[in-house]
Amino acid sequence: MLPLNIQLTLSKGIILASLLAITPPSFALDLTKGQKILQLGGYLNHSGKTQFIGIEDLIGDRFTVSKHHDGNLVVGLGYLFNHPVKKAIQLSYGINVFYLTKTQVKGQVIQEDLFENLAYKYGLSHVPVYAAAKASIDNPANHYGITFDSGIGVNILTTSSFHEESLDGMTLPDHAFSGHSQVTFSAMAGFGVRMNNVFGHAPLECGYRFFYLGQGKFKKQTNQLLNNLSTGPSYANALICSVVV
Repeated sequence: MLPLNIQLTLSKGIILASLLAITPPSFALDLTKGQKILQLGGYLNHSGKTQFIGIEDLIGDRFTVSKHHDGNLVVGLGYLFNHPVKKAIQLSYGINVFYLTKTQVKGQVIQEDLFENLAYKYGLSHVPVYAAAKASIDNPANHYGITFDSGIGVNILTTSSFHEESLDGMTLPDHAFSGHSQVTFSAMAGFGVRMNNVFGHAPLECGYRFFYLGQGKFKKQTNQLLNNLSTGPSYANALICSVVV
């Protein structure tokens, strides 16, 4: 009889060989043929929240928001591996990275919770990175298809360009906060329509994406402030077109 350690090694080898034998050859082949996907579109961002910033030995300031929404360009790059399920259905898995270019939030500062003497604004940009999945369903003639996208990962949220200006011409701006980059949880979901063989054999896909981008903060510039200014939860609605290269 073989020693126990050799029996265990043989058992593991048999199990591994069995798994390899029943793995569909097409799936193994698809793993070596990833697709690069270029994405371009526009998005509308929602950020900012009314909040109270405490000040040592004073009452503090209330930051209100007059402009929650702003839009700009979004660009993306994906790398997906295909896994055909049925003739008309295909699943893809991989990585998707987006850059949501800078947008602004604007509001007013009510000093000591009494006097609206200052206006403020700041900038936000996002680089979400996702473990992504896509489902594609083609019509019988294979002229077009419907796609469903999802992703979960992290967002590199960058706050920047905090600026205050006087509303009454006499109050001096504090410029009490500075921006920085931070990592937040992020998720993405969407759907689209894919038109096959638009650029030779390459398809063109256009659709909607929803991004949850997390919540960021600014850094306070003085220890007299008791808390940091927050962006509030950020999310975006986007229309994006993509091509396979």
